[in-house]
Amino acid sequence: MAAKPTSPFPIQMEVEFLDRLSEPVRDGRARSVSAIIRTALEQYDFSDVLVLHAAQLQISVRLPLELRRLLKKTARSKNTSVGHLVRAAVEAYLPELEAAPMPERPPKAARRRRARPRRSR
Repeated sequence: MAAKPTSPFPIQMEVEFLDRLSEPVRDGRARSVSAIIRTALEQYDFSDVLVLHAAQLQISVRLPLELRRLLKKTARSKNTSVGHLVRAAVEAYLPELEAAPMPERPPKAARRRRARPRRSR
C-alpha cells in the first residue's frame, strides 16, 4: 500500500534557529531540514514537556488616531504585531523614565483631599 502524500505543515521559527538546522544539511549529515524535524519529533518524549509562558494581561490605552494608524502601518510593513512594537517602544523608554529624578511629594498632611459631594436627604 502506498503512503499517503503529505501536505506542508507551517511552523514559525526564528531565523537563527533555522540557520542552525540548515548546517547539518549543508554538511551532508542530514537530508533536509524537514527530515531533521521529522526525526526529532519521532524521538521526542512529549510527556514531560513543560511550557512556560510569561503571565500576560490585556490592557487598553487611549492613543491619538494618527499614532494608532502609524502603529498599524508599521506593524504591517515590519510583519509583526502592534503589541510587539508597543513593547519595544516601552522597553526602550523605561531606562529614561527610571533614571529621571523622583518628583517631590508634599507631606501627607499638606495634601488636599478632594471634597465629596454631599447627599441630600
